[in-house]
Amino acid sequence: MSRKHVVIIGAGLAGLSAAETLSRVAPNAIKVTLLEAKRTAGGRAGSFTDTHTGDAVDYCQHVAMGCCTNLLGLLSRSGLDHIMNRYERLQFYHPGFPVSEFSPSRFLPAPLHLAKVIGQQRYLSGSSRKEIRSAMKQLFRTPTKRLQSVTALHWLEQQKQSSDTIRDFWSVILVSALGDACDHASMASARKVLIDGFAAAKGASDVLVPRRPLSELFGCDLVHAIKTTGVHFRSQCVVKRIIADRSQLVGVETRSGELIHADAVISAVPWHAIGRLVDASGISEAIPNLDPIRSIPASPITGIHLWFDRPFMKNAHAVLVGGVAQWVFRQPFQSNRDDPISHYHQVVISGSHPISHLSKDEIVDQVIEELRVHFPIAKQARLENARMVTDPLSVFSVRPEVEAIRPSSRCDPLPWFSLAGDWTATGWPSTMEGAVISGIQAASNAAQYLGFAAVEPDHGLPKNWLARMLIVD
Repeated sequence: MSRKHVVIIGAGLAGLSAAETLSRVAPNAIKVTLLEAKRTAGGRAGSFTDTHTGDAVDYCQHVAMGCCTNLLGLLSRSGLDHIMNRYERLQFYHPGFPVSEFSPSRFLPAPLHLAKVIGQQRYLSGSSRKEIRSAMKQLFRTPTKRLQSVTALHWLEQQKQSSDTIRDFWSVILVSALGDACDHASMASARKVLIDGFAAAKGASDVLVPRRPLSELFGCDLVHAIKTTGVHFRSQCVVKRIIADRSQLVGVETRSGELIHADAVISAVPWHAIGRLVDASGISEAIPNLDPIRSIPASPITGIHLWFDRPFMKNAHAVLVGGVAQWVFRQPFQSNRDDPISHYHQVVISGSHPISHLSKDEIVDQVIEELRVHFPIAKQARLENARMVTDPLSVFSVRPEVEAIRPSSRCDPLPWFSLAGDWTATGWPSTMEGAVISGIQAASNAAQYLGFAAVEPDHGLPKNWLARMLIVD
């Protein structure tokens, strides 16, 4: 009996996840071909080579959290579970106040392990702390389905959160996690971050930072691990269209004219690229809400890459409050040089619409000034090189109207065709975890169509009895 053939279009995290999942479902019965238009895999999680130092630098710092069990599972199964540095504590810097620790209790059960965290934030007033605790209690008792049509800002204002509290607490967390401002983002997505990412289980809020550049971690290491399972990976292979005859799949045609026969196809391209693929294939009617999907707004993320003649921060990273800069990361992985000629730091600005009218020099100058306020040693550091990278399509905007049209991975009119990508209906905002979940969902659909068992994504960190009692689903 010949093996069934599944072709996956796109080798970002969603496509890599789908390929790895299918390799586990029926390793001897399903042939998997993973096609990538670019030279390397990884999609938006990529890197560039700095000409000043020769080091690989991520376009934008990617981090995971302890609640990202599907991403961590993928890395673990691929022998890469050692590749992340895990941090249980965060430091919040606000001008004019001592550094605030975000340090969950090691002894109290969830969600009580966060009981003292709000009080640890020294820059918050007593009234703000009272407002935050009240809103969190209400959020525990509000199911996600009741928040799908409301923005985070609207809900927070309904809970009598002051503008100062929203600016200095809620926005600090949500803009970084969701990639968009509170007046745009869905409160349902915000609840996902606040509950699953912080409150529901101990360890959920741990921050995990890659030890290797993304181009090496995902583009090389993860691809190599997946290839060892028998997946056939082809880079610089642009798919022109999917070919079907009377709704029956024939295969995919590449730009070079090659026809790759297939029994099932998974599209793992971004939401803004899916239209071109299905239009050329004549199967656009298989995707509900395709026209609105084409118009899903994006939210830009800007990475400010700075090289100084000396380091100025002791910790690996810090959360910055009260300015343009939101996060700063010290060099997360070893330089190519034993004696680095420059010391690298990256500042991340999520939802960077408000600074789009400023020039690169204006943004860099403002960011450096903020760093010098937070880290006095930076006043003596000499800037040797600066680069700014903004991806206008970094993440999709998790607005209520977007949440309403995110499609399932299953395309019922064409059971051989599945969708993957963080923009599909995963229950997560635009994250690496959402991308991995989407790949598992799409692979499960393809496997079932071909007569094999379904595969379920991991359901996340388990809740203890107290969390189950206090937090509604």
